[in-house]
Amino acid sequence: MIVVVGLSHRTAPIEIRERIALSKDQVEKALQEVLAQPSIGEAMLVSTCNRVELVAAGNGESAELDRVASEAVEAIAKIAPGVKNHLYVHAGADAVRHLFRVASSLDSLVLGEPQILGQVKEAFEVARRLSSVGRCLHRTVPRALRTAKRVRTETNIGAGQVSVPSVGVDLAKQIFGDLKGRTVVLLGSGEMAETAAKLLKNAGCRLIVVGRNAARVSLLSRAVGGEGFTWERLDEALTIGDVVVTSTSAPGFVVPQSLVAGLRRKRRGRSLFFIDLAVPRDVEPSVEQLDNVFLYNVDDLSHVVAETLASREREAERAETIVAEETAGWERWADAELVTPTIVALREHFSTVLSKELDKSLRSRLKHLGDEERQALQDMLDASVNKLLHAPTKRLRRRAIGDRAEAERAEQRAEQRAEQLAALLDELFGPGDDADNGPPSRSVPPSGQEATQESETQGKVASRPRPTGSDR
Repeated sequence: MIVVVGLSHRTAPIEIRERIALSKDQVEKALQEVLAQPSIGEAMLVSTCNRVELVAAGNGESAELDRVASEAVEAIAKIAPGVKNHLYVHAGADAVRHLFRVASSLDSLVLGEPQILGQVKEAFEVARRLSSVGRCLHRTVPRALRTAKRVRTETNIGAGQVSVPSVGVDLAKQIFGDLKGRTVVLLGSGEMAETAAKLLKNAGCRLIVVGRNAARVSLLSRAVGGEGFTWERLDEALTIGDVVVTSTSAPGFVVPQSLVAGLRRKRRGRSLFFIDLAVPRDVEPSVEQLDNVFLYNVDDLSHVVAETLASREREAERAETIVAEETAGWERWADAELVTPTIVALREHFSTVLSKELDKSLRSRLKHLGDEERQALQDMLDASVNKLLHAPTKRLRRRAIGDRAEAERAEQRAEQRAEQLAALLDELFGPGDDADNGPPSRSVPPSGQEATQESETQGKVASRPRPTGSDR
């Protein structure tokens, strides 16, 4: 019923991901372009530093998943040319499971980090505001959020400091050992910078916050006992700093190689370490060609993450069980939805037949009745239809759901059973040859095929030199 098309840190390096990094305004424009596709009726875009994913549902019952997936891929490729070969596609239950895992931080660079839940929630709110959420996403995304909350409350996967900024601080500690007395420059004053600043404060660093928003810089620097510099003092901050942590939302490089090269004489040979947490990147990659300048980006953090991953694997197993339970619940709802068109058609047929008989009586033997009595008879017929179909509807939905364990072993057989049940009801309650229309049969679209690319970015920390002498 839904598809997920996107790329993440698992399938695309940072130079590819930054091509499709979208601002809030760009997300809204992209959603409008996606909804212009003929087969896509619902859409939501999740855009973070490490992933961009389009969650889409078909435009009406007749939209096939493979067509929806194809149009979603083309929509993403149009938004960001050159990323198509890095996209993965999940469809049906696989798409739901993937969405639940993403919201639960089981697919994050930092396993258990809490930010992704807020980012998925924000993406859903944006989609709702743009009226791009329909019945399918309205039933699916809130279940994903509920799954994530279960994972956080029923496991310890998020215990301790788990976020991209915290891993960046851990990297700084690996570089220098003890950070006490070191000068750390923060470029940016947003949420990620705030998280890093609090961690660095606790490590005993001298903090310098540099940003374009003077009010936020002042507020953050006071909160962490640091110094606030305007953007015009960036040269001075880079001259003083030992480590520079960047996390701005700028669309391009804010620290070019030429700027860093011009500071070498003032720094007198002291090493300078950049930890670039931004996507798109803040620091021009070529700065690493300069002597005593070292650069790490978010892909390099994978080495640090690997060292702490083992302690979270047991909690991740429990979290995967929760995801499986919630996905099975969604599948039961989806199975029941297969017979909804038949149920609707039956109700319409019963109502039409009874209304025609009522109209005949009101034009002849009951023509003396007033408006109030006529409405009472119509209400009685509506109530009768509801009572007649209540029990068959419940039984049909239960049978359509069937045994989930059996459905997992033979999904195709379960789909055929639902179609047979719909055909049986059509035969039992259908209008026959003397009526104009009967309930339509329901054709179930096949599940889409998952196309996933897996690649791992090798961390560079192990090969980077630790400072010696005056740099320690």
